[in-house]
Amino acid sequence: MSNERLKSRIRDRLRALGKSGRAASLEAGLHPDTIRNVLRERSKQPRGDSLLKLARALDCSVDWLIEGDSAPRPSPMAGLWETPDPPPRVDMPRDVPVLGTAAGSRAGAFQVETSPIDFVRRPPGIGEARDIYALYVVGDSMSPRFEEGELIYVSERRPARVGDYVVVQTIDETDGTVHAYCKRLLRRADRDLLLEQLNPAAEISLPLRTVRAVHRILTLNELFGV
Repeated sequence: MSNERLKSRIRDRLRALGKSGRAASLEAGLHPDTIRNVLRERSKQPRGDSLLKLARALDCSVDWLIEGDSAPRPSPMAGLWETPDPPPRVDMPRDVPVLGTAAGSRAGAFQVETSPIDFVRRPPGIGEARDIYALYVVGDSMSPRFEEGELIYVSERRPARVGDYVVVQTIDETDGTVHAYCKRLLRRADRDLLLEQLNPAAEISLPLRTVRAVHRILTLNELFGV
């Protein structure tokens, strides 16, 4: 790849997009002077991973930056192996309330907060959905499906079916506090709700009289509209 050809294509895309080299470098997640240094030959040609980031910021394909044999943008069937660009953060408002941390084990169940402790971004797949909240998983009893510290999105409206991963809210009969558990729904019996724990593998039974709600944990497909 000729450095002169690469510089020429970078300049073409900057002009077409009305961007500065600094803005495009920052958008690519690189050092602010990356493009300026390439254009002034103060640095070596970008590595493959940096080229991919630059191509995304310049709204073109890596092949075009390298070869320049086709249009800047790939055809719809090109680059199917590449991970699609995430939606811009401005399109994901930070309005989903975090109501606490969902315990990974029964002993560590937390008291559900009545008001948010934080707000996180709303993925595009649930842009119009209501009654959505988020939790941070605590503990490793649902590993490897949910790891400690992982953020999960939960729907109060979408029905939970057998086999779904759920957040179960229960009421402590002694003081009325509400606790939550992150588990997998096995079945509902006459008097108990049966749940699956992954680590260590176990079946957990909760008396139905103490169960306040069973809310389904949303999948990545649901969150991002795949």
